[in-house]
Amino acid sequence: MSKSIAQGLIDIYVDPKSLFDTLQDKKGWSIVPFLLLLITSAVVMYVFFAGMSPSWIVEQQMLAVAHTLTPAEIENTRAVMGQMADKSKYFSLLTLIYLPIMLAIQAVYIMLVGNPGHKRSYGSWYAMSVWVSMPSLINIVGLLVLILLSNTPDMPINSANYLSLNQLVFNFSPQDAWFSFTESFNLIYIWSTGLVAVGLKSWSGYSTSKAILLAALPLVVIFGIWALFI
Repeated sequence: MSKSIAQGLIDIYVDPKSLFDTLQDKKGWSIVPFLLLLITSAVVMYVFFAGMSPSWIVEQQMLAVAHTLTPAEIENTRAVMGQMADKSKYFSLLTLIYLPIMLAIQAVYIMLVGNPGHKRSYGSWYAMSVWVSMPSLINIVGLLVLILLSNTPDMPINSANYLSLNQLVFNFSPQDAWFSFTESFNLIYIWSTGLVAVGLKSWSGYSTSKAILLAALPLVVIFGIWALFI
């Protein structure tokens, strides 16, 4: 079992069962990974956009939408984006708002599927939600490495999603029907789903197959339904 928060920050990647077995009595530990996720994500995304020129940001945004617009709409959209481009780095700080909200939504689902017969508080499940999201820290640190290694601050905006199925395997362009689907599926989701399964098995006593099924259900439903409409 994890004996300290420091060990827990390692165990979440190498021995998550030990961590979740310990967390049943140590939900207060979650404040450390929560702050790590929140601050690191906000800072790295700010750095990512801060060095980009406004004209580059506009061109990158236009690449994603131009194929759906008429020539007149392209010019209007370009003008609107141009007015906001130099503020993009500040929009990255919205991470400080939406990340806690996304963790809260995730915690609600985990609580609903994991709590029957195990009357833990919502705060306990929020703590689990934080810990199972720790693979995202690896993702954001990886982005920082890409920023530091880049020979120009004008990086493709989709570099922020460098672990997407699209960038790793398919390389679809925005015009392709499967672009949004594959670009939205980040491999970190699979890692986090596995951690949810470990957590449910530890806290709720589920079998391995049931824990995996319940953990993977949101991904299967969301991306399964999406795929049907492509």
